[in-house]
Amino acid sequence: MNLLPTVKKIKIKEGFLSKKYIAPYCREIDFRLKKAMDKLPSGENGVELIINTAGNNSEKYVLEIKENMIEITSEGLNGIFYGIQTLRQILKKEIVPCMKIEDEPDFGYRGLYHDITRGKVPKVETLKKLIDYMAYFKMNSLQLYVEHTFEFEETKDLLEEKGYISKEEIIELDKYCYDNFIEFIPSIATFGHMFEILEQDKYKHLRVCKNVITPNNFWRRRMAHHTIDPLNDESFELVKSLIDQYEPLFKADKFNICGDETFDLENRGGDEDPGELYLGFIRKIIDYVTSKNKNVMMWADIVLKHPEIIKSLPDDIYFLNWNYSSDVSEEAVIKLAESGKKQMVCPGTTSWSRLCETVDIEEKNISRMIEYGHKHGAVGVLNTNWGDWGNPASIELAMYGIVLGGVKSWAVQTEINEEFYSSVNELLYGGAGAMDYLKRISRAHSDVMPHWTAIWNEYFKVRYGEEPIYDIKFYPENIQKVQKECIAVVNELLSQTWEYDDAREEMILCAEGICVLAQVGAKLCGINVDTVVDAKQWIQKYKSMWLKKNKESEVSKIEEMILYVDGI
Repeated sequence: MNLLPTVKKIKIKEGFLSKKYIAPYCREIDFRLKKAMDKLPSGENGVELIINTAGNNSEKYVLEIKENMIEITSEGLNGIFYGIQTLRQILKKEIVPCMKIEDEPDFGYRGLYHDITRGKVPKVETLKKLIDYMAYFKMNSLQLYVEHTFEFEETKDLLEEKGYISKEEIIELDKYCYDNFIEFIPSIATFGHMFEILEQDKYKHLRVCKNVITPNNFWRRRMAHHTIDPLNDESFELVKSLIDQYEPLFKADKFNICGDETFDLENRGGDEDPGELYLGFIRKIIDYVTSKNKNVMMWADIVLKHPEIIKSLPDDIYFLNWNYSSDVSEEAVIKLAESGKKQMVCPGTTSWSRLCETVDIEEKNISRMIEYGHKHGAVGVLNTNWGDWGNPASIELAMYGIVLGGVKSWAVQTEINEEFYSSVNELLYGGAGAMDYLKRISRAHSDVMPHWTAIWNEYFKVRYGEEPIYDIKFYPENIQKVQKECIAVVNELLSQTWEYDDAREEMILCAEGICVLAQVGAKLCGINVDTVVDAKQWIQKYKSMWLKKNKESEVSKIEEMILYVDGI
């Protein structure tokens, strides 16, 4: 039976459910469960649904389906909620056999980390749809990555240009997450990755690297020289202000202070030890957040680089241990486990700097990281969906990796095979063969050489004379193959309709976009290739789809680059 996540124990019994809809539920029940039950098919003469719960906190549930009655039992309201999600999936089947399911997750924390900073700020409706998917596939925590895309007092001069999410929208999302048994955890950059704030004239003196000339390459410059000076007293006051403005909007008892990739500490010069500099400032932030009765979460890359400081940090911190490669080893997971600190493993969808996720990489990365975490006692999983270099991929074309992270977090031993793909096709996309199409465009994207990042580095070289960070090489023999494959995908998908059709539409747009990338990449290298997709028409379709689901944010930068190169 196609269920995502797979259940721990299922016993099929004699007989079949007499009707695939339930009778209206009239007993008093938690409003969140009532909302979840409203998504079940129902009717006056439907079968009875019985709910048994003590109202505690437990995700373990038992679901029993008889011919004329369905019963869900759990000590916790959240367990009942997950039983309802399983029932929703079962009632999609043509024939429903009688059965008993006993189920519980392998990890208590099953989170998603979604970037709304690097070019794309989603509309609230888009984020609510994402939360609906998370709930359906039994994820229970969400974080949004924020550097400057919130209406902080310190970023008020950036908001219209960069895009932002408002206080009211955060509060609305916090409630929506609560309604779906999802913990909405605040996360902001407080040490590294503060470029846009520190690039403003009024805060430039707080940068570690004070005399850096920033390039025209707006994607590249945002990723470097972004660390706040831990030796300037004003730095901590600024960080405190950001925390004070953001933290009260959330119900969660956790706060992610980030603290990753503080590169500039290693290159600042002087006699100070980078590890000690990091420890002194991060400890101030930890103590301040703790004083607000919040449990601290932070990325683990710096403490793994400077293991001598980890013993000086509190034991109740959740260290977020990230690695996004397909051949990731378990070394870092073992190191944190041996330190005795709490860790969450953090794989990624590998959708960043691309128009769609990289299936071949994310499957290996997500599976291995979660398996390592389970083996070495990690307390949870925080799957990441970053947005480097303009966040060009839609949520729909990162959704397979998002769901895979949630599914593996619930059931670590889930195998990625044809049966699994069949479940994904049915429950995530509602289209036969959807995974085959996703893999085809993902691999075609990888075959375009150079890739998104290298193409736009070359654009800044051509337009502004900047020194690129890549020695660009193009392989024209790949272009015809890529174009042929992508146009075939487009033609096949145009004749279909899926139950969840946004994904099909995004795959069509992506396949066309891969052809455009091949064409503009070739043009930047002075190579003539056939034009199979009109770049001007495509970028208008892309922009229209972007604005349908996201705020304008920085889509104009992508449009500007495509049109400039097409006009060469």
